[in-house]
Amino acid sequence: MVLRYHDLSQNRCLFQALTGLVITEFDELVKTFWPCYTAAEKKRLNRPHRQRAVGGGPDFELDVRDQILLTVVWLRQYPTLETLGDLFGVSDTTAGRYIRRILPLLETAGRDTMRRPDPGRKRRRHLSDLLQETPELALIIDAFGKPA
Repeated sequence: MVLRYHDLSQNRCLFQALTGLVITEFDELVKTFWPCYTAAEKKRLNRPHRQRAVGGGPDFELDVRDQILLTVVWLRQYPTLETLGDLFGVSDTTAGRYIRRILPLLETAGRDTMRRPDPGRKRRRHLSDLLQETPELALIIDAFGKPA
């Protein structure tokens, strides 16, 4: 299953249930966050002792908007990284990397206010927990699960 902004924004109820934001609020978040992200990426890419030239290495699996979406879902739902990776079609390691990259920028910009109390690493939610609380998610999973 792969959640992306483009598809998730088509289901306003599910979008709000997973993020705690309406689509226009999320769009505004992305718009105000963009300069902060751009500056951080420029700094990261131009750091001394970088092994590759700018543009070297693999591209991100998710675009910036989807990385922000992944991070917001994590802040609101606190799924395990495995569950988050499954939802967004990336590995758990990649999901964690996106959170570590985006979360400090959201905090610096004062835009991490959607955060709920973290239940702790051992109490993070599995997919079954999310499905029980958000039945609309089951429809999306079912739609992605059908063979083409």
